[in-house]
Amino acid sequence: MVIKVENNKKEAIKILHLYHDLLNLYGDWANAVILERELTERARASVIERKSIGDDINFTDYDFIYIGSGTERSLYECLRDIGRHKDALKNCVESDIPLLATGNSHELFGKKVTDMKGTDYPALGLLDFETTHLNSRVTGDIICRASFLDDRLVGFINRAGGFQSGDIQRPFTAEFGPEVFKNVKQEGIKHRNLLGTYMTGPILVRNPKLMHYFADMLEDKGAPLLCTMGNKLNPTLCTRCTPDPLFEYQSTAYNITVKELSARKQK
Repeated sequence: MVIKVENNKKEAIKILHLYHDLLNLYGDWANAVILERELTERARASVIERKSIGDDINFTDYDFIYIGSGTERSLYECLRDIGRHKDALKNCVESDIPLLATGNSHELFGKKVTDMKGTDYPALGLLDFETTHLNSRVTGDIICRASFLDDRLVGFINRAGGFQSGDIQRPFTAEFGPEVFKNVKQEGIKHRNLLGTYMTGPILVRNPKLMHYFADMLEDKGAPLLCTMGNKLNPTLCTRCTPDPLFEYQSTAYNITVKELSARKQK
């Protein structure tokens, strides 16, 4: 097989893992890694860069931004820092840069977060909602429907008890989950290509169709093909040449999870 490598004049697709050291519970880092791997499988050059509190960040350099979940204490630390990026992040969102915020990190995009002692932490104010934390926990597995996908999503939630108020689009509707979803079925945030959810951990690994949802966006970013027929180092590693075996494993694991959680739902 002759592999033709294109002249690589453009930059790779850049993934920013923001607050990687503070908002990174339950294997959240894997969301950035699996997305990078999927782009490699599609023979697209990609790279992950990690930034945190105090770092200088040129958000226009990035094609995708990921923020994971953290403890409430870590979230409050990030709230103290993220305000300096308000204009830049607003520009990213309004420019349709894909942004995924899992766990409590999506609270950063509201107007404020109030802790269980009543202390207010100003947030970015990019969306019209406020979050109030109470001295309780919401924990458990979840199956939900997404307004933008055909497949159901599976995940795990472990967050501070409390509530959100405001006029925002809720993209996820719970079919099964912690007790709180018996009364309020909807959760998460969505605005343009900004997606937030209380589901935490490696949700892109657990939900391969959601991973493909973001990868499809990024594949059109104009990054060069590593080759015209496959991965330039090993064509058998590219889905342009052969099916991706990892995706098959992900799909199998996803189907098993849906089946098991659906059985629990019936009890």
